Amino acid sequence: MIKNNPILSISFRPFFILAALIAIINPSIWILSYLGKMSIPLVVVDPLFWHGHEMIFGFTGALIAGFILTASANWTNSTPYQGNNLLLLITVWLVERFSYFIFNGEHLQLLAMNLFFPILTLMLFKKLRNFPKQRNIFIPIILGITVAKVLHSWGYLYSVDYLEDSGREIAIGLIRFIILLIAGRVIPFFTRKKIKGIDINLPNWINPLSLIPVALIAIPWPEAVPRFVLGAILTLALIANVSRQALWKPWVTFKVPILYVLHIGIALINIELLMELMGLFNDQVHYTQAALHLLMAGGLGVVGIGIMTRVSLGHTGRIIRADFWTCLSYSAIVVGSLIRVFVPIFFPGIYIKSLHFASGFWTLGFGIFIIKYFKILTTQRPDGKAY
Repeated sequence: MIKNNPILSISFRPFFILAALIAIINPSIWILSYLGKMSIPLVVVDPLFWHGHEMIFGFTGALIAGFILTASANWTNSTPYQGNNLLLLITVWLVERFSYFIFNGEHLQLLAMNLFFPILTLMLFKKLRNFPKQRNIFIPIILGITVAKVLHSWGYLYSVDYLEDSGREIAIGLIRFIILLIAGRVIPFFTRKKIKGIDINLPNWINPLSLIPVALIAIPWPEAVPRFVLGAILTLALIANVSRQALWKPWVTFKVPILYVLHIGIALINIELLMELMGLFNDQVHYTQAALHLLMAGGLGVVGIGIMTRVSLGHTGRIIRADFWTCLSYSAIVVGSLIRVFVPIFFPGIYIKSLHFASGFWTLGFGIFIIKYFKILTTQRPDGKAY
């Protein structure tokens, strides 16, 4: 019965639902708590850590599991994880989410908070261990996020600030890296497949040049490192990634929203790189955490919803096309992220009020996804295929 349940037939089905749910629940509760309208019954951690940790690792973890386990089955031409194996991964993801409200004591909380990524890493390793090296790059990335999560939670629970900060920076850097890595592989492919006759020729050096400085940013550099060194790395990353996106010819996708939304997300990450560079020399940009929210709410959120809708349609045998409600979902997430990022910088006087709108639009986008795609993700494919 479990094995034949459609929602447990392939990883993107349950994990895209979970990703959308946490994208709705976490920011909504956090905003109410931040504005003093409710108290979050957390046992060991405080609301700020809970919000940040869950969006960096909980939301991202669900997106990664949904995408990477689906993709790895395609790469290896093998049966995807399903049934009890998939149920185990879902269970540990849920245990992590509820652990904040159940477990008392740092040791138990640390263990409960770090179950999901180790199991995901092992599952991915089992699937890709005999596969070409260009696919195996995802194993060290997920392993790196696993280590970063342990460092971040350990540092917080035991008051070791440099571990907490380092884990956070490594995770954010690797999330940026994996988005740009995946984008470099799928966007040109999707464009050629969707738009007939388009010619996208990329020089062999453009992807390494775009990704190497992004990988360097993921390193938690000591404060002793001069700002101009970090500035040079960020400048190279910015120029290379803007140039790479231009070579993808985003303008040819204007009439294909399900493809163009990916370009919007990547453009937001490129702007985020610019804001990281500005933040080195501008305290207002740095202290508002604008770059962080532009990466996570903007880049990750927008690319995430683009991948979620495309995979949900394509891998259930449906036409890959964004209808009105899907486009509305895209628009709401973009608007919400832009409000969250730019109001604190340019209109700090209305920052508190703007949080309602930022959270409202962003969660609305994922709410539309739940309503629109829940039946698609929980029922059999119309073409009768198993997954």
